[in-house]
Amino acid sequence: MPRSSRRHTSGFRKPFRKPEGYRGFTLVELLVVIAIVATLASLLLPALSHARASARGVQCLGNLRQIGLAVRMYAEDHDDELPRSQHSAFTHGQVPWGRSVASYLGAQPAQWTNLLRDVYRCPSDRRTTPWSYGLNVYFELGPDDDYVGKPETWRRTTQVPRPVTTIALSDNNSAADHIMPNFWVTAADAVDVPKQRHISRSNFSFVDGHASVRRFEDTFDPGRQVDAWNPATAP
Repeated sequence: MPRSSRRHTSGFRKPFRKPEGYRGFTLVELLVVIAIVATLASLLLPALSHARASARGVQCLGNLRQIGLAVRMYAEDHDDELPRSQHSAFTHGQVPWGRSVASYLGAQPAQWTNLLRDVYRCPSDRRTTPWSYGLNVYFELGPDDDYVGKPETWRRTTQVPRPVTTIALSDNNSAADHIMPNFWVTAADAVDVPKQRHISRSNFSFVDGHASVRRFEDTFDPGRQVDAWNPATAP
C-alpha cells in the first residue's frame, strides 16, 4: 500500500454511536426536575433564614449578657451606683454608660467607640444609628421623674427591690443610648423597644447581670399589671 494511503487509513475515525439503551432527557423531564429543585429551595430557604435569625439572636443575647455584667462590675467599683446614660450623665459631670463601662469589656478609654461595632452592636439591627442597646432610664429618675437637683430613687443596685426581675438594658429602637419607659401608658407607647427584632421577641439584661430573650408583653402589659421596667413594680 502506498505511504499516502497508509496515512489516510491511520487517521480514519469511526462515527460515535450511543450505547445500547441510551436515552437523553426530554424537555418535560427537565422541567419537572427544575420544578422539584425550586420546591425544595422554597422549603429550605425559610428554615435557613430562621436559623440565621436565631444565630443573630444568640449573639445579641451574648452582647447584652456581657454589658449587663460590665454594668454590675461598674456598680461594685462605684459605691454600688449604676452608670448613667446621656439622659443625665452630662448634667452630673459624668460620662454615659457606653464609655464608663468600656474598660470592663476590654476596651481602652480612648477606643471605647470600637464597641459600637462590636459588643454594643446587635447583628440584627439594620439601622445606621449607633445604639443597638439602651439603658433603662428609671435608674436616673427621682420621685417626680425629674433628675435635676433631686435625689434619684434607684441609683444603687441595693435600692432596687427585685434586681433579678428588673430590666437594666434591652434591645433599643431609638437613636439615644437609653430607653424611657416612664412615659409609657400602653404597649403602643413603647416605640423605643424593637419588639420583633428576634423572631417576635427582644433581648433584655437585668439588674443582677443576667440576660434573657422574652416577648415584650411579658415585660410590660398594663392590662395584666406587668411592668418589669419600673423597679417599684417589677414582679
